[in-house]
Amino acid sequence: MTEVKRKVQAIEVNYVCDKCKHGMVERCGDTDTKTGFTPHKCMICGHEHTFKWVSYPRIDYIGEDDVL
Repeated sequence: MTEVKRKVQAIEVNYVCDKCKHGMVERCGDTDTKTGFTPHKCMICGHEHTFKWVSYPRIDYIGEDDVL
């Protein structure tokens, strides 16, 4: 196979709290290796969220020509 290179930029991905609609969540524990669930908590209201195999905040990469 041939290598292909392109310029990318890093973007931060956050999740806004479903309860207060203002705060962003952050991971507050370890991922359960059996279920894949990761606990998170809102930084403003403290509401707890659980996500499967994903953690916030996180860094993703997009091509420089891609639209957000």
